[in-house]
Amino acid sequence: MQGFQRSSGILATDASHLLMELHRHPCGLFYSRQFSDFLHAKQVTEAQAHPGELLFLEYVRCGEGDQAGSAWWQLGWVSRVSTPAEHCFRIGETDVFIPRQTKRGLTNRLLHCQDGQVIVKS
Repeated sequence: MQGFQRSSGILATDASHLLMELHRHPCGLFYSRQFSDFLHAKQVTEAQAHPGELLFLEYVRCGEGDQAGSAWWQLGWVSRVSTPAEHCFRIGETDVFIPRQTKRGLTNRLLHCQDGQVIVKS
């Protein structure tokens, strides 16, 4: 698909020493196969309710104040027409809009899904 960037795969071990398939995306983040499967499942189950829309990933990490170190993420839908092509990426089989601030916050972090929960690891 034009305008979307692909990632390259590597293998690593997680804390339980099981082999985990990881991918380094050109935008700077890492993600596991489980995370890309999670995105794909969400897209397959919800896409019909969101015609003309694209999944978007937002991540915020608080750098100072009472909540310093805390982080939040959300996944939603946004119109394909309003998303700049340079911020649209392919993660596994799924097209995702990742805003510039989110891309910066996720640089060199790992997105993983375990037991239905998304985990952002440093």
